[in-house]
Amino acid sequence: MSSWPQERKDNILNLVSKATEMFSSTKPLLRVGEKRRAVYVGDTHGAYNVTRHVLENYANFDVIVFLGDYVDREPYGLENLELILSKFIESPEKIVVLRGNHESPLTNDYYGFKTEVEQKLGGESYKEFVELFSQMPYAAIVNDYFCVHGGIARNLKSVTQLDELKKPDVLPEDEIAFELLWNDPREELDGFVPNVRGEGTFFYGRDVTLNFLKENLLKGIIRGHEVADGFRAEMDERVITVFSSRYHKMRAGILLQEDGKFSQVYLDETFLFNGDRS
Repeated sequence: MSSWPQERKDNILNLVSKATEMFSSTKPLLRVGEKRRAVYVGDTHGAYNVTRHVLENYANFDVIVFLGDYVDREPYGLENLELILSKFIESPEKIVVLRGNHESPLTNDYYGFKTEVEQKLGGESYKEFVELFSQMPYAAIVNDYFCVHGGIARNLKSVTQLDELKKPDVLPEDEIAFELLWNDPREELDGFVPNVRGEGTFFYGRDVTLNFLKENLLKGIIRGHEVADGFRAEMDERVITVFSSRYHKMRAGILLQEDGKFSQVYLDETFLFNGDRS
């Protein structure tokens, strides 16, 4: 990795500063409402060409929801954020940017993003990204679907609780916020069961998921967080996992919703592994 030219360094730090200010004025839960055409993008992990493809080819959709995990694993997290933040600042009513578990120092120290920032921008710049991540919203409700990176949390009974989550929260330290980013669904289980990801993370089972949806008048959950061959649907398709990263060498997918109906789009393998088609 080589250091970026000063003009580009200044540009991305300006984007980070503007986006941080905009995120700081939003609630932890975004109520987006009804949208006729929506796009849902799972983990990208530096796959900026996937992000660019979505932004260029689905610009006429009413909303594009990014479900978190923009950095780490791949060496192009900064390029990915540069694209996402620039479009978010231009059209905050259309571009929804949610926090993932990799938008945190808990992972950036080990999976590459902190080193990437230090090498491309200089050692003092990483703290600007920590502040950015700490202000990102945790979830959004779009067309009565709960959009979140990981899933529901043990002590989350009502979505109104999310309005009270503190921001900024760097790690995050709040138990509900942490589980929103880290938990995974398992339809063969009931209740909440300790997750193999480690302390403080849980699998959420069929009964607690369906009860949460019923109590909050929600149709389902759209989330990322787990590696999948583009998609995984479970609990009678009430929980849909979208995975848009090329890192694990499986197909990257994006989920479209038009007039209430979902369709799955797999991105072309040549495009994914050889770069941009343009």
